[in-house]
Amino acid sequence: MKTGLFQPLSLAIGLRYAGSRRSNRFVSFISLFSTFGIAIGVAALMVVISVMNGFEGQLKGRILGVIPHVVLTNQAGRIDAHPEGLPDLAKLPHVVATAPMLDSEGMLQSPGQLTGVSVQGIDPARWPKEDILHSQMLGGRLDSLKGGEYQIVLGQGVARRLGVGLGDPVRLILTEATRFTPFGRVPAQRIFTVSGIFGVGADVDDQIALIALADAQRLLRLPPETIGGLRLWLDDPFAADAVIKTPLPAGYQWQDWRRERGELFQAVAMEKRMMGLMLVLIIAVATFNILSALVMVVTDKEGEVAILRTMGMNEAGIVRIFMVLGASSGVIGALFGALAGLALTLGLNPLLNGLGLNLYMAAGGSGLPVIVEPMQVATILSGAVLLSFGATLYPAARAARVKPAEALRYE
Repeated sequence: MKTGLFQPLSLAIGLRYAGSRRSNRFVSFISLFSTFGIAIGVAALMVVISVMNGFEGQLKGRILGVIPHVVLTNQAGRIDAHPEGLPDLAKLPHVVATAPMLDSEGMLQSPGQLTGVSVQGIDPARWPKEDILHSQMLGGRLDSLKGGEYQIVLGQGVARRLGVGLGDPVRLILTEATRFTPFGRVPAQRIFTVSGIFGVGADVDDQIALIALADAQRLLRLPPETIGGLRLWLDDPFAADAVIKTPLPAGYQWQDWRRERGELFQAVAMEKRMMGLMLVLIIAVATFNILSALVMVVTDKEGEVAILRTMGMNEAGIVRIFMVLGASSGVIGALFGALAGLALTLGLNPLLNGLGLNLYMAAGGSGLPVIVEPMQVATILSGAVLLSFGATLYPAARAARVKPAEALRYE
């Protein structure tokens, strides 16, 4: 007789019980119900988590594709364009590109409207070509921003509010820089020409305006050697911790995207965890059905358990039999649920379109975003199986405590 986690005899008897017709139809119904419950819970959890991954991925790509991932600056927000004593930023983990930047808050005025914007002075020549802005330009080009030409690139929300398009003039007012006149302090201002409009499909479209770095320095009355900071692009914005733990010389500091958008992504992560917890409870309820069904099976099989004990099977062997019997429902349910979940996830948008229920597409989207993470699938599958095994422990231990003499007294 071989040894292992399950001896062949225990495994064979457990699978024989699992595949046999039970005399108690109610027990069979509960066992079948628990299998379907686990399958439904696993499938629902996979679909919901994959859709939440998709929304999180869209937010990461669209919002974090425009705002800086990490910025090296100082407390005043003004550093030398070529700082000394810094580590080689290009060699830091996850860093794919670096560029100088200069940011400020300002106002944009068209002939009939006025709106507030976050102004970023950039150097398009050092802007990575694979950045989302290059692919999301609705008109014009990012490369049109050249020092001294006073061109400006607007988000589509800003352009819509101002009622302007390509080639239209707008007045940029920066309250950070002022000059004294006989009429008092006057903010720095300049007429710019709209040379590009971008639309990433997020709220940054309503907030961002881009100008050439040299033009921003002139408006803010800063020398060419002074910038706001060095912007770092990461291959994964969520890996910012790996960068900001790098020590810097005195006077310098790291800032990352969580300063502006941390609460949004924390809320998304919390929502994903809470929805996952709610669906895990469905799986947990199904495993309780396994427990109740197995308790009734143990009661029904007391005579057979007593016979096995009298033939020499020890308590551990009895425990293994009923663990195999109970866990088989969980394993089958988890496997079918995983297959159904993958099929539903990959075919979710065609299915919703066919039923006329794709409200996300009806609202102007291209369909529900879906990202399937293999590690999450493996975690869901293994978690459902472990819960099923856990539900068998009490009934299996109860079966092992059956006393042969008492069970066979009336046989």
